[in-house]
Amino acid sequence: MKAQAVAFDQPCHSAYEKFIEITNHLQGEVLSAGTHSDVEAYLEEDGRELLRLLLQEHLASRGSGRVGEAVCGADGVVRPHKRDHLERSYQSVFGRVQVERTGYGQRGVASLFPLDAQLNLPAQGYSHRLQQRVARQAAKESFEEVVKDIEAETGVHIGKRQVEEIVATAAHDFEAFYAQPLPEELQRQAQSQPIPVLTFDGKGVVMRPEGLREGTRKKAEASPPRSPRGFSHHAKANRKRMATVAGIYHLDRQIRCPRTVARQFAPLRLVPRHPTAVPKPVAKRLWASLEQPMQAVIEAGFAEGVRRDPTHQAEWVALVDGDPTQIDYIQQVATKYGATVIVILDIIHVLE
Repeated sequence: MKAQAVAFDQPCHSAYEKFIEITNHLQGEVLSAGTHSDVEAYLEEDGRELLRLLLQEHLASRGSGRVGEAVCGADGVVRPHKRDHLERSYQSVFGRVQVERTGYGQRGVASLFPLDAQLNLPAQGYSHRLQQRVARQAAKESFEEVVKDIEAETGVHIGKRQVEEIVATAAHDFEAFYAQPLPEELQRQAQSQPIPVLTFDGKGVVMRPEGLREGTRKKAEASPPRSPRGFSHHAKANRKRMATVAGIYHLDRQIRCPRTVARQFAPLRLVPRHPTAVPKPVAKRLWASLEQPMQAVIEAGFAEGVRRDPTHQAEWVALVDGDPTQIDYIQQVATKYGATVIVILDIIHVLE
């Protein structure tokens, strides 16, 4: 009797085959004599492909999103024209994957793809997780460095222009995010502390000439050309635009004597090894703006404070850097909202 090959349904068949390939290669002669770096490099590259295959086969297992012969969109228009096997792809953190789905259309309106909504597929060709990584990196370094670091980290190449578009898109809901109330848990934590602290500060940001305010730009144009070897202190004059930084958090009271405060500036050998624990801020929120004037940012800070403490039961404190204009605006906005605020000057900030 002849032996017969038996076929069975193996979930994630391609990924399973890749896994067997990896384990066999790890036990092979090449890696058996390799360094730990050789093994890590192999696992990083082929392991990423294994994860990509797992994602790809999971997407294939979700079906095409067919929900019937027609669908009705949120616009009230029925789309009876059904088309199957319509493919789209996107870049994930593991590499490019394909999605096959069913589309429903009607003349004069955009087609709808139910599977796109079920999977919450990105409008751009990059997964939300990959876009998050791009946005986080862009906050720390140049767009060129983001391109290099993302490719080194994930193996996915994203062009500089696409990085810029992702970052711009990520900032679209900035105002909407800060308009949201605190989550209930954070709101409870905030209300349990007796002191809400508002902080305001100014930060100069070196700008391209077209980004300067009109008055500053004219002064910059009238000044001598800057040195090609970066910015000296003098070269930064008339090159900056002031951003207003605001923050709010809640804090428990901490009773201190002058000696306790002065001890913070003592030599390290005189600082106690086990200092007294200090209250930690809770429900902290920070925001900043280059576009909005200082008064608007300060008012936004007070509006957030009122939302957290609408009846002004807590003892409000405003921590400032000594700018007289800033202090005037704080007093004006506090009067507008009917809030009594203790203004504290950050003397260390001023001295620096």
